[in-house]
Amino acid sequence: MSCVELLRQSRAGLATSFANFTALICYGQIMSGMLKMATFYFAISLTENLWMLIDGAISTGLMLTISMSGPAERLAPHRPTSRILGPQMLASVGGIVLMNWLFSALSYVWLFQQDWFRCNEHSAAEGDATKWWLQGDNYESSIMSFVCTFQFINNGFVVNYGYLYRARWYKNYALLVVWGFLMAFVSYMLLADPNRVGCAFRLNCGTASTLEKLGYGTPTWKVEPYNSPLGHNVIPKQSRYELWGYCLGNMAATNLWQVFVINGPVRNLLRKRKPLRRLKVKL
Repeated sequence: MSCVELLRQSRAGLATSFANFTALICYGQIMSGMLKMATFYFAISLTENLWMLIDGAISTGLMLTISMSGPAERLAPHRPTSRILGPQMLASVGGIVLMNWLFSALSYVWLFQQDWFRCNEHSAAEGDATKWWLQGDNYESSIMSFVCTFQFINNGFVVNYGYLYRARWYKNYALLVVWGFLMAFVSYMLLADPNRVGCAFRLNCGTASTLEKLGYGTPTWKVEPYNSPLGHNVIPKQSRYELWGYCLGNMAATNLWQVFVINGPVRNLLRKRKPLRRLKVKL
């Protein structure tokens, strides 16, 4: 193995380690940020199956496939950062986290402007507090579920860039397959009418009798009665597409930040104007 090949592989390994680290930090900040604040403020929770999807499939699947990216074809003129608290890592994580928090907060601003939501707000006093696994049977939890789940999925994609040291993002086929499947799966739960999949996650679903009154017909699958007076959390079709577009906008904003600021022209400009002072060793 040549020295050049050794450097290519080692730089790719270092960049991949930091990519995984960034994704996990962003995951933790979504979980402990707006998601937790919303659960405490509204006295809500994500559903059981959604927790398992996030921790068992989304986080695990994306973390594994991020590491499957190969090295860049050419040796870059600069080495990748090796500083966990360096300016590049802080800017990358900080920008993604702040944008995710902002979009999460604005999603509730949008929710409280919807006519179908007003007078249907969740009240912990009206439900059975002992059924903690049903604390997601409301619109507040449903909106946060979709917004945060798309953010979790995006964590794996947004750190897949890094063409200077790792192969181009579209060459990580394993990650693209997992990411594409998860995007299609969650998009289907959001955009489709009440169905077996959505009801398994208690999203866009409701008690059988309530769904029948709404004109969706009686479900052929079992649905545990909803723990709310409203009896459902079905989002109107037009609002589903608005929320879906909003979530895609959240993903686009963080990806643009990563491409143009962290890995693109903004970083190159700052590198030229304010280069880092490196330790000089005299031999």
